[in-house]
Amino acid sequence: MDKTKVFRNGGSLAVRLPKKYALPVGDVMIDARDGMVVLTPLDDKGWPEDLASWFSADFGDLEIPARPKDLRSVEF
Repeated sequence: MDKTKVFRNGGSLAVRLPKKYALPVGDVMIDARDGMVVLTPLDDKGWPEDLASWFSADFGDLEIPARPKDLRSVEF
């Protein structure tokens, strides 16, 4: 485990990340989970780069429910 400091940069808090924790330059999503701060790199469209891994379910076995028939009459 490495150690670093949190410091003020203008009106914001900042942290210097050691080189081995480097993130791609650009936007990140920031979230607080279980008392931790989690940074997730975003792609050029603003989506998390690992978005596909967030969904572990295999949707190939899902059945599409049958739609009920519309019994209303249609007039032309």
